[in-house]
Amino acid sequence: MITGILLPHKEEQPLKRIEFDAENHTAIQEMVEGSFEAFNLDAPPASILANDGAMLYSLPFNHRATVLLWQHAKGLRGKAYITGDAVLTGMPDGRGYTKSVPEELVTLLLDTETYAVEFLHDPNGSWLRRAQTFTDWFDAYNYAIIHEETFATVRNARVIGI
Repeated sequence: MITGILLPHKEEQPLKRIEFDAENHTAIQEMVEGSFEAFNLDAPPASILANDGAMLYSLPFNHRATVLLWQHAKGLRGKAYITGDAVLTGMPDGRGYTKSVPEELVTLLLDTETYAVEFLHDPNGSWLRRAQTFTDWFDAYNYAIIHEETFATVRNARVIGI
């Protein structure tokens, strides 16, 4: 059994910590309503499992899963999106077995009450925190993405719990 986070597409439904057998593909298919694909995040090492028939089935857009994807897999920003319900897990190990979602994401998404955004302007410099704080991780992630895409001096952005 591994720990994952269910990312419902309906925004009124909260994210939910789940325990499941990652090798039971039927269980995953039930959670994402069909066959699935993995979108790998760069850092921390994690994956979003989502329905792979997005274009065929016109599943509803999943804003929260897509924002997570775009912030943690910047090469997919604006190129891939998540539809339907999705599951956040850890990356597979060397043998291909999916691991539990990294604890830092569990803490950030499920246990944190206040968020801040930090920016990196110089790859050799230090992270600089904006004074603005957020009570919703989704708002903080959107703020980070917009600023990273808008301001030429921002090289990287990250959301932290405070």
